[in-house]
Amino acid sequence: MLRKILVPLIGRDCDRSVLAMGFSVAKTFDAHVEALHVGGDPRDMVPMLGDGLSGVMIEEIMKAAEQEFAADAEIARKHFEAARAAAQAALVQSAPGPGMASGRMRTVTGVMEDVIPHEARLADLVVFPQTAGIGDSRLSVTLEATLLGSARPLLLAPERPPAKIGGTVAIAWNGGAECARAVAAAMPFLIRAASVRIVTADTAVTSAEEAARLADYLAWHGIQPMVDTIRPAKESVGAALIARVGELEADLLVMGGYGHSRVREMILGGVTRHVLSHPGLPVLMAH
Repeated sequence: MLRKILVPLIGRDCDRSVLAMGFSVAKTFDAHVEALHVGGDPRDMVPMLGDGLSGVMIEEIMKAAEQEFAADAEIARKHFEAARAAAQAALVQSAPGPGMASGRMRTVTGVMEDVIPHEARLADLVVFPQTAGIGDSRLSVTLEATLLGSARPLLLAPERPPAKIGGTVAIAWNGGAECARAVAAAMPFLIRAASVRIVTADTAVTSAEEAARLADYLAWHGIQPMVDTIRPAKESVGAALIARVGELEADLLVMGGYGHSRVREMILGGVTRHVLSHPGLPVLMAH
């Protein structure tokens, strides 16, 4: 059951897509959107300014940073209020909620890549923009930290998210632990879906027989999936997966996320990297 959805905000245009996605899911499950803006502490900038600046200059730089953080928070709040109004969601400050979609926004001070994974541990789902996994940015680092350190699933929203997801759900399956966690996290969507498709690659490292085992497991939950086997030739598994999911007209892809670097930048497995670099549909991911 999905009851609490964490949506990190940064005061940029990408806030719109994650809020739309978050409230869309909230309406489906009568859940609560917890929008969170993390503003930096200007005092954290002092060690980075060096020794050549006067006290007055340091104070001016810190003041400018504080104003920038406040401006970002205000933009994030406007995005939140617009999305909440569009979803006709109730404004709620505490549990248990009104039995319908609800939301609230908080602003805290801290380091985003530390705060969000910590907050995510007490949420059922965390929504990031799909483009957050590409490039070296605060969002990409935070996505990596949350994927690897929160023990919670991530929902990656495309720039133009659909009004509703979960009609046709595709599962990218190879029998691995990450995939199993993603399937478990996606169960609320799978139970409601009109169609569930298991997409597996028949390669030297992945047996197509694994899909039949997953289908048998899902049948115990009243889900009757169909199996699609891809056999990549010259193209990569990621490219073949994206092509097949597009043919199936799936509106949600469920897959495991593979992280190999906890230091600075997210380095994902080839399939996950390809999916994130070809955004288009929402992706539910777990590690």
